Amino acid sequence: MAKLKKMTDVVVIGDGIAGCLAALAARNRRADVIIVEKSQPGIRHGNTAFCGGALRRVSKEYPAEKYFADIMKVSQGQADKELTKITIRNSRRAKANLSRLGIRWTAPTSNPGRADSVVGKGVRLAPALRRAVRKAKIPILYQTRVKDICFSSDSLTGVSVRTSTGRKIIPCKAVVMATGGFQANRKMVTEHIGKGAHRLVLRGYKQSTGDGHRIATKLGAHLVGMEGYHGGIIHYGYKKFPEVGEVKGMRSVKKYEPGILVNRLGQRFVDEGEDTADKTYAKFGRLIALTQPGGIAYLIFDSKVKHHVDPMYDGPEKGPIEAITIEKLAKKLSLAPAKLRHTIEELNRAVSDGRRAQLTPPKSSFAQSIDRAPFYAYTVTGGMTFTFGGIEINANAEVLSQTAKVVPGVYAAGEVTGGFFYNNYPAGSSLTRCAVFGEIAGKNAAKFARRKSQ
Repeated sequence: MAKLKKMTDVVVIGDGIAGCLAALAARNRRADVIIVEKSQPGIRHGNTAFCGGALRRVSKEYPAEKYFADIMKVSQGQADKELTKITIRNSRRAKANLSRLGIRWTAPTSNPGRADSVVGKGVRLAPALRRAVRKAKIPILYQTRVKDICFSSDSLTGVSVRTSTGRKIIPCKAVVMATGGFQANRKMVTEHIGKGAHRLVLRGYKQSTGDGHRIATKLGAHLVGMEGYHGGIIHYGYKKFPEVGEVKGMRSVKKYEPGILVNRLGQRFVDEGEDTADKTYAKFGRLIALTQPGGIAYLIFDSKVKHHVDPMYDGPEKGPIEAITIEKLAKKLSLAPAKLRHTIEELNRAVSDGRRAQLTPPKSSFAQSIDRAPFYAYTVTGGMTFTFGGIEINANAEVLSQTAKVVPGVYAAGEVTGGFFYNNYPAGSSLTRCAVFGEIAGKNAAKFARRKSQ
């Protein structure tokens, strides 16, 4: 096995947002840095390139206390409190760092939690980050797959990689793992998320196969929260016509709260008004794909909200499916007309009588009758964007072992890490997590390398 002669301070694995910001942070502290990336340079790669670009951050209208409460609510109290607070505390800094790299932002939306979105989404964000890396004279070794992180006498010595010319060792003093999730590894997905996971439509990068999870496990790292993932309610067209998502990326259905979700039996199965869509779309997508017959559902609404509901899909059979009566709509959806009629009449009575909380399931908020023709529907399913589970890290982004000890010289950031999200996901918070801990990992890896040189 060939061994490169020059010792590098920090090797970063992965050139997504976490990896690029880790590399830049290390270089800003005068470290020699190399990024290794298994993908080809000329194609869209990494989940950063497929993301929607929303960055949840603290503002006057969205204080840290509200941000923290949102994370704790959707995670049912399971999110690591220290890591969450660090993410929130540094969220404005994360936006400022990206702005300094030339990232531009959309105007604030009505939702203060995710008021900032990258202009051009991930399609623009990923190349901008890589341009910043090149400007900092940090080499990116493409089509280079990391096989192992090497130790000798409990001291990190380098990373073992495979390239088109064979296996090599890159000597280094510290490593930052930023390899993304395991959502494209069907074996791991089925093992950790469940047998229904095969129904999920992969929304992100098709080579996020859990390489970092595998390498970390060999090092004795502790993996946490492996059963969770971020997905969303997506238009069924993305599954039927996958080439649409491959070209443009897959967006989640938005503003569905006034409608109802029914399954193939014509029955509601979730409280569509549990919270605003940005805090429920991930959870509902999971419920549809993993628990409902055939892994599909139908979003039903009427003409009062036709221009409110947004399928976020521009491919064939965009819809919506339209009919002048509920019975005719049911037939177009291959549902039993009497069952769909009963479900909608039950909803309408509850809205009229103020008993929406007594429905099964309830309709906590956004409840309104479905009674103004024409009637509409979108067929929807669940998509998977990235997995929640991964390497346990501490506040310094150091990788922790099964016994909660630090693995010396090894850091991790981004979607390869666990402990941040459980059960559900508030939109825009992963991009923030990746940016914040990418910087922390790079900074501390550079410090470790400097100490090792002394």
